[in-house]
Amino acid sequence: MALAIFEPVERSRKLVAAKSTKAILRLVPELRPVEGEKASDRIFFGLIGSILIVGLLGLLGINILLGNDAVRIRDLKLEAIQLTEEREAALREIAQLSDPANLANQATSFGMVENDRIRFIYLEPNHSKVGD
Repeated sequence: MALAIFEPVERSRKLVAAKSTKAILRLVPELRPVEGEKASDRIFFGLIGSILIVGLLGLLGINILLGNDAVRIRDLKLEAIQLTEEREAALREIAQLSDPANLANQATSFGMVENDRIRFIYLEPNHSKVGD
């Protein structure tokens, strides 16, 4: 007798579960092709292919721009090296021209004479005369 009581409950649970899954599946569109229509993946593969091509072209463009920048950086480094060498050459020339021996030679070539008598003036109060 107890089995007869529980049997309709099990059957009703199965019916409710079957009806509820059918109701949920009815909300999702049918994925199988309708009779008379042929399923085609052309749009999907076309979209994926176009995304792939655009991505590859984008990478190619970025690579070209990076290559151009690398060439420009190399040229700028070479220019910086050249400017550094020119600056060092100018500093060497200035050092050579400002050498005391060279300045003395140039002064004598301009007609200047060397002072033989050097005199000092003492400004302290205990030295009252001009000395040698």
